Amino acid sequence: MTILDYLRNYVKYFPSKIVYRYVDRNASPLEKITYSQLWCNTKNIAAHFKVTTTSRSRVLLLLPTESSFIQFFLGTILADMIAVPCPIGYSESGINRILNIIKDCGATTIVTNNKTYKMLFKRGTAASEQLKMLPIKWEFAEDFLVNSLQVVTDMTPLEEDSIAYLQYTSGSTSLPKGVMITHQNVLKNLEAIDDVFGRKSTDTSVTWLPHYHDMGLVDGLLSPLFTGGTGIIIAPLDFVSRPSVWLSSITRYAASHTGGPNFGIELCTRRITDEEYDRLDLSSLRILYVGAEPVNYNNLKNFANRFSPIKFFATAFVPAYGLAESTLAVSLHHSTESLFLNKIPENLTKAVLGCGPPVLHTQVQIVSPDSLQIVNGSQGEIWVSGGSVAKGYWNNELATEHTFNAYTSCGKGPFMRTGDLGFLADGQLIITGRIKEIIIINGVNYYPYDLEEIISKNCEYVQQNTTAAFSVDTPDGERLVIATELKRSVCRDIDLDDIKLDISKQVGMAFGIVPKEIYFLDSGKIPKTSSGKIQRLKLREQFNYQDNLIII
Repeated sequence: MTILDYLRNYVKYFPSKIVYRYVDRNASPLEKITYSQLWCNTKNIAAHFKVTTTSRSRVLLLLPTESSFIQFFLGTILADMIAVPCPIGYSESGINRILNIIKDCGATTIVTNNKTYKMLFKRGTAASEQLKMLPIKWEFAEDFLVNSLQVVTDMTPLEEDSIAYLQYTSGSTSLPKGVMITHQNVLKNLEAIDDVFGRKSTDTSVTWLPHYHDMGLVDGLLSPLFTGGTGIIIAPLDFVSRPSVWLSSITRYAASHTGGPNFGIELCTRRITDEEYDRLDLSSLRILYVGAEPVNYNNLKNFANRFSPIKFFATAFVPAYGLAESTLAVSLHHSTESLFLNKIPENLTKAVLGCGPPVLHTQVQIVSPDSLQIVNGSQGEIWVSGGSVAKGYWNNELATEHTFNAYTSCGKGPFMRTGDLGFLADGQLIITGRIKEIIIINGVNYYPYDLEEIISKNCEYVQQNTTAAFSVDTPDGERLVIATELKRSVCRDIDLDDIKLDISKQVGMAFGIVPKEIYFLDSGKIPKTSSGKIQRLKLREQFNYQDNLIII
């Protein structure tokens, strides 16, 4: 069985039912597609690729938030190709990310639309010129969907253990890693999510999450298809510019399920106006899951306090933990229970929100990252096994061996190492921090090296190999901090605020985020290993405790 079998079966029962409805920033309909239309176009696309592309080829999907994405995603995998969802970026760093993904997976085809294609090459940058020169085939969604007349009644059955798509987690300049998600991984994780969420075919869900991220793809698009429901789709930029569209869509379409990162909850609480508020009714909402970044209890409480008068019930909250390497969900807090706060074993003054028990088909062990001993009663690294765990990273045996083939000191395994710290209490998984250095801001992953390289290359006063990017916890969620050393030639009378402004500008232009704080340290105060590598985690600890930081 694959997700395509579910689509095929639902066409028999309700062919004219809307499977996806795309809406604008006012929650008004833009386009819709029924189950029968989706299945017909999926088969047409598969027939086209069967003729033009070799089996198991990688097909890069460079499409915006519109129905063409899900049609080409499903059509690609029905043709036994490997789909590669990819973010669209028009800046130099955005196009470089596209180039890195193409290089890593060896894509033979890019699917886009005419508008996106023109925008990619409009600026004429070095990266866009490099993209234009690639020996790769371009397919244009609108032309194909209008002109395609092929219809396939039968396709070769797909192997459940074969790769359905690659989920890329890389930044713009670091080497990309494509998580190999199989058809079996997808179904196991969708079953696990549905086991907690309890979706019905009569339910409607709402998502504004990017379809090239695991949460937006697996729960936002595939979950309503898996359960025979209807998905309401909002473009991410529409949500960011007007957060009320999320809650307006829930109200207008009587949605029962939705979710997103912690920052989305905070954005709604802070930015929805009284006029917008008066038109909202959240009584239909049964599930509002929160994940993709550390879940902030105060943000949840503030959201509940503000929206309870319009019939939002706090029991709808589902704190969640997951990652692409496990397809999506690892643990989900059951919504029928109250929120679970527990103190960290090694720090009894701090309470952390629980993210529920491990989901169906998933096992979790807490392991000491140093001794590799199981320490379920204490804090340690979260190790995961089960049917949702991916096959590994595409064309990266070393990283796959380290992450996906871990064994405990007593020989249990293999496990997937998450790089996240946590502990188990009363069956609940509680997340406390990270071993890995990845930064998660507003639900988006950033790699320290990417940020540091931009600063080193473009900020003339910064000393080379002395910049550290890391994140810190604040009452409003995770925020970016930059610590760096200046060149010794920098005069004392230079305005440090001007240098900070330059650093903020460079980071903002490249990544769309602004550092919370920028610190200049005395020469030699950036901690490094004996081999010269910057110890970002050590610096983060120093920042958190405000110890040993010598600020100019």
